Amino acid sequence: GGQASPDAPPAHASAPALAPVAPWPLVLIYGLAGLGYIVTATYLPVLVGAALPNLNSAHVWAVFGLGAAPSCFLWHRLHERLGTRRALRLNLLLQALGVALPVLAPSAAGYLLSAILVGGTFVGTVTIAMPAAQRAAGKAGANMMAIMTIVYGVGQIIGPVLAGSLYAQSHSFNSALLAAAGALLLAIAVSLRL
Repeated sequence: GGQASPDAPPAHASAPALAPVAPWPLVLIYGLAGLGYIVTATYLPVLVGAALPNLNSAHVWAVFGLGAAPSCFLWHRLHERLGTRRALRLNLLLQALGVALPVLAPSAAGYLLSAILVGGTFVGTVTIAMPAAQRAAGKAGANMMAIMTIVYGVGQIIGPVLAGSLYAQSHSFNSALLAAAGALLLAIAVSLRL
């Protein structure tokens, strides 16, 4: 017989979700994620008001919140199923798409889908990255939770400053949104080093 021994763990027990990741690429990814989502999160009502005056920006903001509400549960499950690396890459890719959508599809549908995608992913980044940071803490010999929180905050500060500077030059948020989406795509590239 080809039967497995009763002591053999089930196939899903070796899922990659709890595999440790490299700590310092994770820190960089998290800082870039803070920068990447904050432009949309900060300026979404302004963007909608300027581009589509017939679309109520409060409704778009509500869609952002509705996307965020279930996202912890969704990304926790995806993290368990796909593992840290794949779940984080999917999260950042969807987030980058959401950030870029107002540039790619400047319509009511584009803004609403942007709100759902960014709202539904930015908390998911935290849901994936913080447990990964806890697992990486031993390898790093540092307080990864504190470092992660600091770099995320720095990204959240740099994002609006960068957006304001780019807006002053072009009088449009398009370049700021594309730069923010670029930061998220760079985070995906860094994730290849995890």
